[in-house]
This record gives sequence, C-alpha cells and structure tokens, in this order.
Amino acid sequence: MQNKYKLPDDIRKTVIDLVKGYERRKKKIAQKEREICSTPGGRYETIKTELGEERVFLPSGKGGTSSPIEQQAARLEKLHNSFDYKCVTAIDSALEALPLKNYNPELAKKVRDCILVSCVYGKKFKFRYSGIVGIEATRFYQLRSLFLISVAKKLDFL
Repeated sequence: MQNKYKLPDDIRKTVIDLVKGYERRKKKIAQKEREICSTPGGRYETIKTELGEERVFLPSGKGGTSSPIEQQAARLEKLHNSFDYKCVTAIDSALEALPLKNYNPELAKKVRDCILVSCVYGKKFKFRYSGIVGIEATRFYQLRSLFLISVAKKLDFL
C-alpha cells in the first residue's frame, strides 16, 4: 500500500539519521546547559587589597565590560542556535504535533516512542511485535511518515 505522505529519498534518509542521533544530542545539550548554568562566564582572580583578599571578575573578550550573567546568556544563546539544538527541538515538536488527540494518553505515548524506535531500527522494527494495541499498522506508518515530514519542514529541508 502506498502512503500519500512521501518524502524524497535523500531527505528521508537524512531525517532518519537525525532521529537516530536524537537521544545522544538531547543528552549532550542537557549536559552543556547544566555546565553553562553552573559555571560563571568569565574568570575570577583573587587579589590582595588593603582590606584583605578579594575576588575580582575578569571578563573575557575585548572591552572587558560584560558581566558573568551576560556571558552565560551569550553562551546559552550560542547553544540554542546550534544545529544539534534545532534538531532536538524539531523532533520534540514534531512528536507533539502528531494527531493523537483521539487516543488515550498511554497509547499516544507508546505510539510516539515506537515511532522513534522504528526510525532507529529501520527494517528490524516489526510493528506486529511492538505491543501497540488500538492502532493499525497502516495508521502507525502514516503517523511515522507525518512525523518525518514535520521534522523535515521544521529543519527547512522542504
């Protein structure tokens, strides 16, 4: 049976490869966000003054007028403009945008999870053994195609 939701082969393969790296990218971004938020943007040095020792912020970069918060914000902005972050947000929003409102929440979550698994394992994924009850295989693969198209559109591949 042919699906009305069709992507060009090269775009389809690219999107599936991006979905395969989704978990890795998500962990990497979360770790970088924690790292940025936990460490100050510049560096501090301890200097001796007449009153004793004092910690002084030494901003990095030219000019030397930025604060640690501004540098953290700049680093977070750079992270949030990265390709990996755009891939993760595109996949997350495509999963949420799937038309699963008529299904109960457990089934909707299971369908979303199985869509990701089917992209990762490809032909090794067998819908028959996925344990999804309440949805037909043709509908599942239509939702999977909608998901891939949505990710491709959000990443401006189409």
